[in-house]
Amino acid sequence: MGRNAVTGRESLVAIPVDAGRPGDIWRLHADDLPVRITKRRKDMVVFRSDADPAQSGQGIDSADWGHTLQRFREDLETLDAGDQAHVYVPETEIYILEIATNAYKASGKGWVAWRVGQPPTSEFADHGLFFDPASEWNLDGELVHRPFPMLDDGARVTDSEGRRWTFTAPFSFTAENGRRGTPAWPLANGAGDSDQKAEWSTRSGVGPDVFDLELPSW
Repeated sequence: MGRNAVTGRESLVAIPVDAGRPGDIWRLHADDLPVRITKRRKDMVVFRSDADPAQSGQGIDSADWGHTLQRFREDLETLDAGDQAHVYVPETEIYILEIATNAYKASGKGWVAWRVGQPPTSEFADHGLFFDPASEWNLDGELVHRPFPMLDDGARVTDSEGRRWTFTAPFSFTAENGRRGTPAWPLANGAGDSDQKAEWSTRSGVGPDVFDLELPSW
């Protein structure tokens, strides 16, 4: 169960992938999941859930720890094939850059995200996260910040000068001529800018220009 800190509502089911959108900052965690170590190498650990012994299992090698939120309760140096262990997700805040499609995910898509404070620059690109929160890691969590929470992604809005715009999360407004721009605040629905980019940067620890990057295919 998770509580949405923006809406105040609790979620009684796993976090659906469509609950997130670009610009969201989520605080995630997962309780201990008992697993069985099926293979142990110097730089890799392969395990499967005790609750589903028929599954093929999951492997994490030394280069993968930046790509996953999962961690082991036990010291990996003490684990051998056949041992029981416990996988969990420590409380972690992430920001979503995009919702990307991927045929291998249960929902057909997933969140492209980075840990708060970690910019997805070219030298850091290998440490991005890509996951479907509803089907991976037994995740629980809450939405702690969303730019322009009063606007739905794709919403058509009118500014104070009567011009029409289309909002694209997290920060973009496109005029009827197809050009991006800045509405005359406040909007007709009362929404104001309130320096959304500055607040997001403070909370995420990175600049809003991260949304201008070309991301790899996931």
